[in-house]
Amino acid sequence: MEAKEYYRFLLERYYNGSATAAEAEELFAALRSGADEDEWTAMISELHAAAPADPAYDPALYEQQVDHILQRANTPVKNIRRRVIPYAAAAAIALLIGSAGYFAWKGHSPKTPVALASAADVKPGRNGAVLTLADGSEVVLDSLGNGIVTTQQGTRVTLSNGQLSYEAAGAGAVSQNTMTTPRGRKFRLRLPDGTGVWLNAASAISYPTAFTGNTRTVTLTGEAYFEVASDKNQPFIVQLSKGASVQVLGTHFNIHAYPDENNITTTLLGGAVKVNVNQESRLLKPGQQLDFNQKSGATSISNQVDTLAIIAWKNDILSFQDKKLSTVISMIARWYDIEVVYETIPPDITFVGEIGSDVNLSSVLTFLRESGIHFRLENKTLIVGK
Repeated sequence: MEAKEYYRFLLERYYNGSATAAEAEELFAALRSGADEDEWTAMISELHAAAPADPAYDPALYEQQVDHILQRANTPVKNIRRRVIPYAAAAAIALLIGSAGYFAWKGHSPKTPVALASAADVKPGRNGAVLTLADGSEVVLDSLGNGIVTTQQGTRVTLSNGQLSYEAAGAGAVSQNTMTTPRGRKFRLRLPDGTGVWLNAASAISYPTAFTGNTRTVTLTGEAYFEVASDKNQPFIVQLSKGASVQVLGTHFNIHAYPDENNITTTLLGGAVKVNVNQESRLLKPGQQLDFNQKSGATSISNQVDTLAIIAWKNDILSFQDKKLSTVISMIARWYDIEVVYETIPPDITFVGEIGSDVNLSSVLTFLRESGIHFRLENKTLIVGK
């Protein structure tokens, strides 16, 4: 097989998620070798063109992603990721750089990272959650294997490959369950109607074991990505704090609503949603994000947001794109389950970039050092200085 055909073969296997670790490493090595960028661009373009159309992918990001791949070809590879974003070929291939990570402070060129000195490194978060049943008893899902978790009033609850699912096995009363992800954990859930929910760290969702009545209503704190099963006769409603709610029929969207943050954001990837805040309703189109400030009560809508960056957490990526330092630190604290102490007011710095969520804390902090922020790690407390 000629070299070009072989590299195309490796690209296709990486995109499909079937590449072995050795094949992925070979692909990275080829990218780093300084081969003809035009050849690589052509192969990526062919793969991109052959991918099915997906409204969740923004074509405007394509050239930027290809540039990132080629510019980072000489970056050493660490922690090769085999899972990829299934939205479009370019989005998937962009993750060729994701595990090593790219990170920069706006207006500054990245320098060679310096090693982070710490007495003990902190491992990244992982899949895990606590299921609270109607009687108040708790089931720690981290330690369970595949199989039936419990049966409640005719509804069977099963765990399979890191996802909790509900299946009605007969008539019975409806119970209320709550799934909670502590800091350093995230989990997947399939509700009784078939709706998929990805729950981020330090979040909780409450829901019935069966949806009856005129609506399908759940309550959320924290962050979750929803893929709602369509049912025109039974709207899906997500209740949030301060009387806010999101109503949908069938769609893909992300809600960020942590109780320790001022803003609640709803980002629509596909379909349509109606966000209800302050006794007013606002309709969103795909690619739009509604921001609700809980203190002031003000709302605003942003058009054509970077949806890939918004849901990066669900695809094992920490995306710091266009985020302030305080927001980045909050993300890190939730995923690595650490405490944060500020010795000074955090500067007004905006970051760009992303890094795999499967790396130790030291790797993330090494990139953050390039912003000029000083910090030290003492046990599991991150002390941010001047």
